Amino acid sequence: MPQPDDQKPRREESFKSYLKYSGLAFQMIGAMVLAAWAGTKLDETMGNENPWMTIVLLVLAVVASLVLVIMSLNKKQ
Repeated sequence: MPQPDDQKPRREESFKSYLKYSGLAFQMIGAMVLAAWAGTKLDETMGNENPWMTIVLLVLAVVASLVLVIMSLNKKQ
């Protein structure tokens, strides 16, 4: 059964939104993994007993990711 023409633009818009937000999720994950790796390496290099650099970099990555998500949600398409 063929679908009406008005359904097609809505599907494409929905698909674009899905791609946009799944891409944001992967960016957030990538930023946090990179921050954790860099923080671990910095802690090893500096000889820290506690993972202070890892914690700082992870917090910065989370804040930066949230700012990007908020900016993306506020941006008009």
